[in-house]
Amino acid sequence: MSIEIIPQYFYNFSVKKIFLKILFFLCFSSYSFACPLLQVPIGTPVSSAVQTFEFLDMYDPEVYGTDVVPRFQKFAIDYCEGSSLENADMEVMVYDSKVAGIKLISTDPEFKNEIYEFTKTFIGDPGEEAKNDNWTGFKNLSIGALQIFYSKVIIMDEIVEVLEITNSEMADFISGEEVIDVLG
Repeated sequence: MSIEIIPQYFYNFSVKKIFLKILFFLCFSSYSFACPLLQVPIGTPVSSAVQTFEFLDMYDPEVYGTDVVPRFQKFAIDYCEGSSLENADMEVMVYDSKVAGIKLISTDPEFKNEIYEFTKTFIGDPGEEAKNDNWTGFKNLSIGALQIFYSKVIIMDEIVEVLEITNSEMADFISGEEVIDVLG
């Protein structure tokens, strides 16, 4: 009875193949791949962002130009399945045919800290004090030119949670009189 020895190149090929499968699985099973709203960089042209945010196909640069910033509002959970955003809204602002900012907003007092949990899981920990029911203020979680602010504010005696994502180039265009809501 003879025992055949597996050629070394076959063994190396199998190990590499298994390693690549494990790496592929780890990369594509991470949270960020389940949350497309975080995969659209601020400053992305609308023509590219429409692949994730299909509602941006309503954007017409001839209508808005650079004098008006349209704000599109959708349910956040539709763009981040499996997250804590079941009751949050997402706003996407567009300036000069580019994504200028993304905001997540939670106003329902029965669902506390859903944006806090999302922020802690997907972006960074705003700290335990920000989780307290009576805390108001903001936490700066910015990275380089990417401006990320988690906040809780009181509006009409209710706590409202907000996560705002923009960059230093677009920050001036995501709020003010030139921002209008787009229905659709």
